[in-house]
Amino acid sequence: REYVYYRCSNYNRPGHPRTRLTEAEVESQVFALFDSLRVEDDDFRQTIREELRKDSNGGQRAAAARAKERQDELVLIRRHQDRLLNLRILEEIEANTFAAKSQELRDREAELKMEIDFADRDRHEIIDLAVKAFELSQSLRERWFTADFSAKRKMLEIVCLNWRLDDVTLVPTTRKPFDLLIEGPPEKASRGDRT
Repeated sequence: REYVYYRCSNYNRPGHPRTRLTEAEVESQVFALFDSLRVEDDDFRQTIREELRKDSNGGQRAAAARAKERQDELVLIRRHQDRLLNLRILEEIEANTFAAKSQELRDREAELKMEIDFADRDRHEIIDLAVKAFELSQSLRERWFTADFSAKRKMLEIVCLNWRLDDVTLVPTTRKPFDLLIEGPPEKASRGDRT
């Protein structure tokens, strides 16, 4: 019969606790995390969607600003290429200098085109990713049962930045916006609590 145990990567470091957890203990704690991500409250679910939209819009604005900066630099590079060509035509620079500088400008032009393309794609994919992340968070437990080891690892990487072992408890550091899901809906003030 085979038993699977998990331990901290610092397990063999001198002075580090020698705690090991069974696979069932780890899964139980992972399921507790997944359950904390589930949103049952319709109002809070709408709040999450609005937050995702705001974050996505901010990301889109940042991507658009990056694309604009790269576009402006691309225009400047093309002006430099024109000036360089004119200097060569007028024989004010040597062929070797022209070739080296021309190659440098072409390389930078290619980099900028790639960065602009990436920023444009990034803008269009941000909202899709945010929505997919939220949808994923609502079905992690169900997906876990049919996932292989690498898919399980990917799920944990999507939700968490890191994990630490505190005695026998796994303590996750969650990524945004999953941290908002864990915090849950804000407490609604009762009518008598007007502050």
